[in-house]
Amino acid sequence: MAAITVGLLQAADSTNSADYYAAMLDALNAYALAYEVNTRNRIAHFLSQIGHESAFRNAVENGSYSGPRMRQVFGCKGGAARYDAASDNCALGPDGKPAQLRPKLWTDEAAYAHNPQNLLSYVYALRLGNGDESSGDGYRYRGRGLIQLTGKDNYHAFTACHNQRQPQDPRDFVATPDLLGSDLGYGIESAFYFWQANDINAVADGGDVAAVTQKVNGGLNGLDDRRARYERICNAME
Repeated sequence: MAAITVGLLQAADSTNSADYYAAMLDALNAYALAYEVNTRNRIAHFLSQIGHESAFRNAVENGSYSGPRMRQVFGCKGGAARYDAASDNCALGPDGKPAQLRPKLWTDEAAYAHNPQNLLSYVYALRLGNGDESSGDGYRYRGRGLIQLTGKDNYHAFTACHNQRQPQDPRDFVATPDLLGSDLGYGIESAFYFWQANDINAVADGGDVAAVTQKVNGGLNGLDDRRARYERICNAME
């Protein structure tokens, strides 16, 4: 099995100290073995994607956006590329009207701008196993971990996976979602869970950074940076 080293982590992201990375190695390598991220190509893809997504920090989704920024990120059918900054609106749809996905981001800006709890409860409502906006599930199960695990269904599935693999440490991440953000070990494990649950090893075996990025991101955001990190890691493995 190929091993994750401090040198590879520094190639993936240079913003953290060697001591910080050294403290993560045991957990990273243990989970890499458990989740079969165990070849040079799989490791290079995994580390490059984590480097881009979170810089190996146990991130929690912020959700604090200005009015225009929240509309760009969450407001338009077809994603951010369909937002027009000049008009502060979405590109026209087939009916000749702006193709707004979430119109309350325009009509009720004051309720959502710079208000993460309200915004994430709205934009993630009735998705990923979350309840409606009033349930607050969208905020409660916002993205956490080295790869942002998001949505009640994913927290439930991660709970089942963790408890099966580690029966000596039973957890309920649905009841205590903040554990993914406050405990680095769970944040690391959740990233490997995400990787396996989305069958990314099979894609990583093909070596295509764009294909792996599509699986991780749902699009190609940050592709050039992800590719540069991947190439640095591959060079460090030689």
